[in-house]
Amino acid sequence: MKGCPIMNKFQRILPGLVLCYMCSLLFTSPICLSAKEEAPQASIDRAEIPNHHIFYRNDKRAPLTKIEIVFLGAGRNQEQPSQNGLAVTVSKLIWEAAKKHGYIDQLAMLGAELDIFADATSLTISVYTLSRNCSKTIKIVHTLIDNLAFSESDLKEMKKREANNYQNYLQGNISTLMINFALSQTIKIKKLRSLKTLKNLSLENIKQYYDQLLKTDIVFFKVVSNLDSTEVAKLLHPIIKERQTGGFVHSLAHSATDHHSGPSAFVFKNYSHLKNVFCHWLIPCGSIYGEDYIPTMISSILGDGDQGLLHQYFREELGLVYGPSCEVKLAEGVLFLNIHADPQIHNSEELIVKMSDFIRELPDNPRFWKALKELRESGNITYDRGQLTPQKSLDSEVNRAIYNTPIRKGGYDSVTDAEVRAFLEKFFVPQNMIMIFVGPQDRIIDILNKHLPDVDIRVHNVKELIE
Repeated sequence: MKGCPIMNKFQRILPGLVLCYMCSLLFTSPICLSAKEEAPQASIDRAEIPNHHIFYRNDKRAPLTKIEIVFLGAGRNQEQPSQNGLAVTVSKLIWEAAKKHGYIDQLAMLGAELDIFADATSLTISVYTLSRNCSKTIKIVHTLIDNLAFSESDLKEMKKREANNYQNYLQGNISTLMINFALSQTIKIKKLRSLKTLKNLSLENIKQYYDQLLKTDIVFFKVVSNLDSTEVAKLLHPIIKERQTGGFVHSLAHSATDHHSGPSAFVFKNYSHLKNVFCHWLIPCGSIYGEDYIPTMISSILGDGDQGLLHQYFREELGLVYGPSCEVKLAEGVLFLNIHADPQIHNSEELIVKMSDFIRELPDNPRFWKALKELRESGNITYDRGQLTPQKSLDSEVNRAIYNTPIRKGGYDSVTDAEVRAFLEKFFVPQNMIMIFVGPQDRIIDILNKHLPDVDIRVHNVKELIE
């Protein structure tokens, strides 16, 4: 959202408080505090997290307070397919209403900044303020939440603005949209953008969503502040006092971890002018509710720089591509490995064939096992909680509290070679491979037909990514 000059100055003073927005959050009865500086070593049972829980971290580096009010269950996952984009649209309408009715100006006078955003699981109202003005800031936010009204003209203007944003997103985030589209067509996650459903959203949809938002069954708080936790709890109490429930119900749908529908290749047309072929190999490998130790280890070995196997083999030895990479990514609760390369046209055939073979043969690649041994010995994969900022430590605790992700005793050192092999043999197979290619359409299709005849080739126009 919009920023104010006063807060921008303080944000430069305190970069450690910049939010690490990941997945959203949970809870269920009177205000409870979690004020530990170190996140708990055991995972938390979601059923034990009370409503109006406050996840808290003390940070005395500056006289600032950041409060996030999280409405769990009010995110994109709750939307019907015909209402794709509803949560995000409402979050932006709230901010625009705050601006229209003077709340943004009132907050700016206090040195405060407001942000509202929706993600897969929740809608969050976030305020960042000078601690001495925390009480006044919370009162303004409380008044805003309880007195919002939306009009047809507001919605019409927002639809127009969002449609333009979709087009701009298509220009600047094309890779993200292509990956989301490919996954939505194969493992059936929700599309990020839909102009059709945006156009069909009604004022009644907006009002119904907001009414449910005010009654959300599970609302909790994330706080980073130099103020004492009990003082913050007292200031937040009016927001939850006499709050009714019976709105959104938090539900974590466990996505299927086995894709195995056959290898697919998504080829996007009208890119014949490119001098490179942009390639992605997506390997779905579970959900956020399971362990991410092994995917992280594999990503570290394959690499996103000059130390990984991809760089050593495909650049240094074969000279086929400049900067291949591998990352663990998350989309709507689904974990996947994204292997990327962008060879020049004349190297594209050899690169596509050799990369596909490399992925399929990874379980029996001696260089991989040697690199795994070296990774363990180097300790580069060790996760040091002591190095986390208060904000990141807070985010980490909240995510574990919501998703109940398992924590191994011994961490990465406890992962055995047998477990890694079983993972590779399960997921690094052609049936679990989703490919994306951007470049000369005819050349790419010829390469696939010649060398990978079992692949299901799907040709699409980029306009489909937001339609």
